[in-house]
Amino acid sequence: MWLSGLRLEESLDLWWDRDDRLCVDLSGKRPMLWIPAELEKGHRDRLLAMAPEFAEFLLATRDAERTGKVFKPLGRNGSTTLKAARVGTVVRRIGKAADVKVYTYRKSEKVKYASAQDLRRSFGERWAVKVMPQTLMELMRHESIETTMKYYVGQNAERTANVLWEAHEKSERSNSLSNTWQISGQMHDREDDATSNESSSVNDPAVDE
Repeated sequence: MWLSGLRLEESLDLWWDRDDRLCVDLSGKRPMLWIPAELEKGHRDRLLAMAPEFAEFLLATRDAERTGKVFKPLGRNGSTTLKAARVGTVVRRIGKAADVKVYTYRKSEKVKYASAQDLRRSFGERWAVKVMPQTLMELMRHESIETTMKYYVGQNAERTANVLWEAHEKSERSNSLSNTWQISGQMHDREDDATSNESSSVNDPAVDE
C-alpha cells in the first residue's frame, strides 16, 4: 500500500494472471493495473497507470512465481489466507508497536497510530508534490477531482505554506544578523578612523603650532 496506493481490500485481491479480477498487466511498455468492467462503477474495462516504485517492486518477482494472488498473507498455521479485516488489525498493531503516530486527538489526547489506510494516504501525499492534481486523481482512483483536492492537494498547500514561512523567517533572521554585523563593522571602522585621526594629529607639526 505504501508503494502502490492500493486500498487494503484491493491489495489482497490483486492477481498476476486473472483478467476477471484486479490484475497486474505486463504486456505493454509500462506495467499497468487492469480493472475489469465488473469491478468498475463505470462498467468498462480499464487500464490504470502504476506507480514506478510499485512496478519495480513487482518486477523483482521471478517469472515462475508470477501466478495466483500477488499478496498472500498467511495465518499462524501457515495455510489459511488472512482476510482484510484481520490484516488491517495486524497492521494497526505493528503501527502501535513501532510507535508511528499519525496524530493525537486534542480533547481526549488519544493517539492514532499508523494503519493500512495511512499507508495509502502517505502514498498519495508523496505523489501530490510530484504530479498535477488530475494525474494524482487517476493514480489514487478517485471518482472526482474534488476528493483529490480536499485530501491531498489542499493538505499539500498547507505544507508548502509552512515551508515558505520557515524559509521567510530564516531569511529574516539571516538579514537581521547580517545587518547587525554591518552596523558593528561600521562602528569599528569609525573607531579605527577616529584613532587614526588622533594619531595623525599628535604627530602633525601643524597641530602643535
